[in-house]
Amino acid sequence: MKYGGKNKPLACMMTQSACYKGTQKMDVRGVLWHSTGANNPDLKRYVQPDDNAADRDAMLKLIGKNAYGNDWNHTRVQAGLNAWIGKLDDGTVEAVQTMPWDYRPWGCGSGSKGSCNDGWIQFEICEDGLNDRAYFDKVYKEACELTAYLCRMYGIDPKGSVNYNGVRVPAVLCHADAHKLGLGSNHGDVLHWFLKFGKSMETVRADVAALMGTGAAVEAIPPADTDAEKTVWDFLLGKIGNACGVAGLMGNLYAESGLRADNLQNSFEKKLGLDDRTYTLAVDTGAYGNFVGDGAGYGLVQWTYWSRKQALLDFAKGGGRSIGDLQMQLDFLWKELKEGYSGVLSVLQSAGNVRQASDAVLLRYERPTDTSAAVQVKRAGYGEGYYEKYVGSVKKPSSGGMTEADCPFLVRVTIADLNIRKGAGTDTAKIGKFIPPGVYTIVEVKSGKGSTTGWGRLKSGAGWISLDYCQKV
Repeated sequence: MKYGGKNKPLACMMTQSACYKGTQKMDVRGVLWHSTGANNPDLKRYVQPDDNAADRDAMLKLIGKNAYGNDWNHTRVQAGLNAWIGKLDDGTVEAVQTMPWDYRPWGCGSGSKGSCNDGWIQFEICEDGLNDRAYFDKVYKEACELTAYLCRMYGIDPKGSVNYNGVRVPAVLCHADAHKLGLGSNHGDVLHWFLKFGKSMETVRADVAALMGTGAAVEAIPPADTDAEKTVWDFLLGKIGNACGVAGLMGNLYAESGLRADNLQNSFEKKLGLDDRTYTLAVDTGAYGNFVGDGAGYGLVQWTYWSRKQALLDFAKGGGRSIGDLQMQLDFLWKELKEGYSGVLSVLQSAGNVRQASDAVLLRYERPTDTSAAVQVKRAGYGEGYYEKYVGSVKKPSSGGMTEADCPFLVRVTIADLNIRKGAGTDTAKIGKFIPPGVYTIVEVKSGKGSTTGWGRLKSGAGWISLDYCQKV
């Protein structure tokens, strides 16, 4: 893959545009392709830096100057995309990001069933005369690279689909697809161009999956290496001392907040009329006085419940620090784990694999509304991405001599609230009791949903337990 980690696409944020000024954040569902419908492959026709941008001269040197002032970085243009692909001033084909990826674009319009503007990152490919194979191959490859980067960043399966407004929508599609599904205005791009060269959105999805090294579902990994990410990793590793535990915790923090300490829950931005920055400033200055009781998730952990937000606010004020200060939140997180979630902390310190730590954080610390098996897998996937990045190959659960051939054998249960189930799998009913930490005899082992190591049947006859949370004695 061309992009990833420290190698990001060029960025020329067009903050003077109507879309940038008037849009809102979105929950990313997929990626939507456009092409311009005009014979002009030069990025400078559409993309220009802001008048007062610190890097204006450098960006103009790269992109070229639009001498006619008809670019899209103006309030008179009632459209906006997250990125563009075309020629730089020297003729090189590149992608240029023009809005944050999670900013809702004004790109595909709407149809009878809604709009793919609600959740699909969108970019335009600058068309030429539609007869230059060399140019087409370059922009097609660049568009696939950009899409692979975004799919990896947001955990999107390029061959998958999502249910939106009762419509099954491909995660990766084009404007023509959106219109056909009733989720976009009547445009034919990109198919009027791609079909000339034997390409379609089916080939796009296959080529993006190939770039990502998979033909099936994608296990999401965290996006670019940032100073905040390294700060969080180093702090937690110094406190917890177990890389599996740190990775499991970080995967959950990423799922909650993207590791952004000033992150205001997206659904409250419109409700309160505040974004991350203005909400944080208003809390710090006292201009907004309902931080504790507004029910909005905030910060690394997305603290939501009033008593936890009150404790966070008191902690920040006591140290004379901003409510959105990263180091303050890390210090508070550590305090919270030690004083209020010692059982979770114990798992983080002793976990032998990322999944075990991730589940403990999800189910006993974060406790979001959705704790389904799919969410458990996705969050553990984020954590394993961090483990692989900072430690090496992912440490997966091992059977550790806990197979059917080893029965009977003794295990030590390592967590305080391990469910007992009627059968071997999370798709069987709980008996309504936890098995306390201690040593137990396993008389039968089976594979089943929700456990990597397997399920063990207790000698007592009480039921089955996941061996992911046991150590063989």
